[in-house]
Amino acid sequence: MKLERMEEAGLRPAPPRAWSATHSWLCVLLGALATAALIADAALAWRAHAAPLLDPGPPGRWYSVQLVSGQVYYGVLLEARPGFVKLGDVYYTQAYTQPDGQPGNRVVNRAKTDWHGPSAQLIPAEKILMMEAVGEQSPLARLIAQDQAKK
Repeated sequence: MKLERMEEAGLRPAPPRAWSATHSWLCVLLGALATAALIADAALAWRAHAAPLLDPGPPGRWYSVQLVSGQVYYGVLLEARPGFVKLGDVYYTQAYTQPDGQPGNRVVNRAKTDWHGPSAQLIPAEKILMMEAVGEQSPLARLIAQDQAKK
């Protein structure tokens, strides 16, 4: 009925509004942003899943870290993340010949002997073969305690 009255008055209803080019570009832009957000989210999830998970134990304890190269480091665990382990107060063993001709090993503190005196060491997760907690009463723990008593 309204339509008939409008036509009698000489008025015509406005045609439905078509989408303008601005509206089309806005939809394309929003779609592209949503797609980019989904791709970024998927990439971050994949990266977090792809990195080896390292959970050797609580920070603050002594750990032995054996690398795939065979080198072994001993240090206080400061931080363990999916991509790396951070050790502090790092030691390694060094073979030597005792005065009686017998082979022996000594522990060497990197902060004291390495020319750059590192205070911490970051080890990439992909370079780690194995990690173990160092026993508090082990010979290694006693040697480290002796070295630290000299400070």
